[in-house]
Amino acid sequence: MVSIKDVARHAETSFKTVSRVINGDQRVNPATRERVSEAIRALGYRPHSGARMMRSNQSRIIGFLSDRVTTQPHSGDILRGAQQMADAHGRLLMLFNIDADAGDDHRRRAFELLMEQRVDGLLYACDYHREVTLPLEMQQLPSLLVNGFSTTTALPALVPDERLAAQQATRLLLAEGHRHIAFLAPNPRSVATPLRVTGFHDALLEAGIEPSSMPVITACVGTPGGEEEYLVESAMAQLMTAETPPTAILCGQDRIALQLYLVLARRGLGPGRDLAVVSFDDQQPISGALTPSLTTMALPHLEMGRQAMKLLLDGNAPSGTTSIPFSTVLGQSHRHG
Repeated sequence: MVSIKDVARHAETSFKTVSRVINGDQRVNPATRERVSEAIRALGYRPHSGARMMRSNQSRIIGFLSDRVTTQPHSGDILRGAQQMADAHGRLLMLFNIDADAGDDHRRRAFELLMEQRVDGLLYACDYHREVTLPLEMQQLPSLLVNGFSTTTALPALVPDERLAAQQATRLLLAEGHRHIAFLAPNPRSVATPLRVTGFHDALLEAGIEPSSMPVITACVGTPGGEEEYLVESAMAQLMTAETPPTAILCGQDRIALQLYLVLARRGLGPGRDLAVVSFDDQQPISGALTPSLTTMALPHLEMGRQAMKLLLDGNAPSGTTSIPFSTVLGQSHRHG
C-alpha cells in the first residue's frame, strides 16, 4: 500500500509538506502543491481518514439530517445543492433520512449516530417550508436549518422568500394589463400561505388596487405534506359566476394549477388564451408537463442547499432566518389572448 512517505519521495519533498498539502494548507508553494498532487495521482495514494482526523481534529464529514427530503422529488434539490458544495470543498456528506412523524426518539437517535462519527457540522433539511422541533443537543456543534425554522433553538435557517415570490408573480400579471386577479390560495395550515397572500396584496397596493377587491379563495385543505383535498372546481364556479369574473388566476401551488387546467378544459377554456395563469413551486413533473407551458415561481431548493453548505463550511452563517428568492420560470400561461 502506498504511504505518505512514498508520495514525499516521488514529489522530492518532505513528509511534512505532503501532509500540509493533503490537509489543504494554502501556504504551501503552488508549484510544490502541484508536484505533490501529481505524485498522489500517479501513485494512487489515498489518505487515511482516521489518521488525518486525529492530526487535524476534524473528520471532514458534514451530517445531513433529511426530514423526508429524500422521499419527495420536489425537495431533493436541497440535498443535491448541499452535495455539490461539499464535493467542491472536499467534504463527505453523511445522510440520515428521518421522518418527523416517527417522533423525537427517532430524530435524536439519528443525531447521536452523527455525533459518534464526529461530524464537523450538521444540516437539517425539511421537505417543505415549516416549523420543526429540534433536540437542544444540536446546538453543541455548528448547525443550520434548510427549508425550515425553529422557535425553540437559536439556530440559523434558510427558507424560501414566499412573500417576495408572490409579489413578483402578481407583478407579472399586472404587467400584462390584468386588473381583476383572483388568488387560489394553498392550504391555510401551511406556513407559506399567509406569506404568499401578503405578497399578493403587496403587489396590488403597489399598483393602486385595493387588496380587498381581489378575491382570495382557499383551494386546498387537509394536512400539509400529507393527505390534502383540492377545491378548485367549486372555487372556479364561484369566481366565474361573479359580477366581474377574473381575467387572471394566481395559483398558490402547481398542484392547484394542474387542477385549474382540468377545470378550464371541462369548461372549454384555455390557460393563456381565455384566462391568464401563474403558479408557485415549479414542481416536476407537473409544471413541465402542462400545455400551454406553465409560468411558475421556482422554489430555490438547489440554491438553499448550496448556500447552507457554504455558510456552514465558512462558519459565518447569519443569526436568525434568511429568506432566499425564488426564480421565475416563464411559460405561456400568463399571457392572455
